[in-house]
Amino acid sequence: MLDPVSPDRYATLAPLFGPSYPNLAFVHAALEGRIPARAWARHEGDEVSACLIATRSHFCFAAGDLTTDLMDGIYALLRDRPPVTLVYPADQGVAPAAGFGKAERIQFSRAEPGGAAPAPPEGFELVRIDERLFEKLNWRDMVLSIFGSAEGYVKHGYGFCLVQDGRVAAEGHGVVGGGLVELGGFTHPHYRRRNLYAAMSAQIIGYGAEHGLRPVLSCLAGNAASVAVARRIGLTRDFRYEVAVVEP
Repeated sequence: MLDPVSPDRYATLAPLFGPSYPNLAFVHAALEGRIPARAWARHEGDEVSACLIATRSHFCFAAGDLTTDLMDGIYALLRDRPPVTLVYPADQGVAPAAGFGKAERIQFSRAEPGGAAPAPPEGFELVRIDERLFEKLNWRDMVLSIFGSAEGYVKHGYGFCLVQDGRVAAEGHGVVGGGLVELGGFTHPHYRRRNLYAAMSAQIIGYGAEHGLRPVLSCLAGNAASVAVARRIGLTRDFRYEVAVVEP
């Protein structure tokens, strides 16, 4: 049985997420209160044996001693809020509930912080995202789903835009947690095929390196464009991992 966990107890869940768990920047951002999230846990005596963390975005995370009954309970909690991408330790041999579909993702990272922030491509102005610029983002709805508000984004994450003729051509964002920064971004369709997403990702990495943050990027295994960007900016493939999904 999973019981709700109050935010002041989120730190007790952290030991369930080891260093090889995927998307750890997201996990720790939720546990540290950097992004809005809810959590549930199962206890064995005084110890937490398993947990579920659900962010406001589609990413949710299960960890610990997962059983078939527990996965059924997780599905009951999440089935009415699609889309859902549930990250869980598939190597435990416990399958997700019947209502979930499956997908594969790939995680890339760099072993240490590093890389200087590059100069912006010619013809573009590089701008740090603040609350005013936030309203002009092309990826605004996605970023809001993660951070909850422009104020929360500016306070707990960071990002940059490439602007041309007053239009946001490309944007890069960082979710910060546990000494990591997970990269994300979007390029306006009019500006694609110019390597702007790679340029923005390198900008996020460079700024993160100044603050001791190690970069991580994850994507669907079939997303050839994101895989190419990860390699272009010097990230190393860590692993493929299975996720459970609920589509709208």
